Amino acid sequence: MQPDETTETPNSQTESSEGVSESEVAKKCLDVVEAYRRSEHKSSDKAVATRDLVAALSASTPELSDPEFNDSLGSYLTMLEQHDRAISDARGASGLEEAEAEENVNQGAKRPASPGTQNETNKKSKQDDTEFPWTIRERLTDFQLGDSLGSTLKLLRIFAKDIKFAKSSVINSPGAPPFPHSEWSNIILGSMVDLDHVISGSFAITNDNREVELLGGMEVKFGASKPVKQVKTSGDWFIAWGSYTRAAAYVFPHHREEFDTYGSWILSLFAATTPTSHASVINLDKGIRARVGECRNLLLTDQASFEDLKLYWLNPIGAGGQTSTEYPRRTGQGKKPDFRDDEPCLKWNAGECSRKASECRHRHICELCRKNHRRTEHKSKQGDA
Repeated sequence: MQPDETTETPNSQTESSEGVSESEVAKKCLDVVEAYRRSEHKSSDKAVATRDLVAALSASTPELSDPEFNDSLGSYLTMLEQHDRAISDARGASGLEEAEAEENVNQGAKRPASPGTQNETNKKSKQDDTEFPWTIRERLTDFQLGDSLGSTLKLLRIFAKDIKFAKSSVINSPGAPPFPHSEWSNIILGSMVDLDHVISGSFAITNDNREVELLGGMEVKFGASKPVKQVKTSGDWFIAWGSYTRAAAYVFPHHREEFDTYGSWILSLFAATTPTSHASVINLDKGIRARVGECRNLLLTDQASFEDLKLYWLNPIGAGGQTSTEYPRRTGQGKKPDFRDDEPCLKWNAGECSRKASECRHRHICELCRKNHRRTEHKSKQGDA
């Protein structure tokens, strides 16, 4: 028994005027997927399907760019994976029904089932965290989260059951905003998102997926590449933050107000500080988002929980502000009073000092009368006086 499935064509595009049109390529790829669905689902069948998909996409006229090719291939491979998962779930449900029927027939039997029976094989053991120390501690202390944090934690636990499937689902959602594929994982995991990757993706001209997976004997690469642009100014941050909040609110709609409030606060810090201090504000934002990504009881707007970070990055006595690269150490200042003395320079009086008056340790004055001439000129200057 197989569940009903709805087929969607990834990257649907208009027909090309010459050669093999993109619509014909899409039809060939869907035929390959349909052929795989009717196969016995062996490893060799998936290898053949993957090979045929690559061949069909390679025949497109005009030729697909690397990002278009990778995105299209990834979408069709996802169809194969989703079909395999649906078949597996259907077989598991069928086996469970048979086991339950057998148990009902043998209700009077007291003898326990022998190890290795079909009942043991097909029944999936349900994970239970009630005996974990942290779960017991939360239950004893009656620990409660607010509505927003509680909703987030509920969604994170649902996503955690199959992170890969959750990411595939949101990426292929028609309403999903444009966002780097590598950072969708961090949103689904509730982790800190790298805004450097976000702003790089906003101006990218190539695909950023570089994860490596073996499918049917073929190596397909997807994943995050090194960001080509970094968030260095308030303008960069504003662009990256806007892209991030659209994607994050698509997954966690109840956080929209929190994102708006936090974004306004960070922008007010940019406005209240000099441009040379904006690097510290950007680092403060990174520190806050990293901490929130590591904790499940914090919101971005819980400013009282970030006082140490604000001290570290924004306060003049904070270690982060003192080590900022935006404040280069100024050399040559403050030394003049320390190395000068009031003694006449004997070498200058003898006409042998090569230093300027501002650089010499001793004063360039007459050693006899301490006026602005050399010793050799003393008598003539005295006569003039």
